[in-house]
Amino acid sequence: MEKLDVRGKVCPLPLFYAKRKISEMKAGDELEITADDITAKETIPKWSMLHDQEVVSIKEEGDIFRIILRKRK
Repeated sequence: MEKLDVRGKVCPLPLFYAKRKISEMKAGDELEITADDITAKETIPKWSMLHDQEVVSIKEEGDIFRIILRKRK
């Protein structure tokens, strides 16, 4: 599983980095994004669904959250 830590970055940067990273991955690969910007928690899953990427899970750990995406194509 690929990992992307965007803590300390504010939107739109977490989404930008996630889009760039997932574009480099193969279908079926997973990306774990660690972030602390609440906006990213909403924009990354919305973008993923619009672009046919699977949101595997979203977990909150205090002020930090982890989004796991699976690349579909």
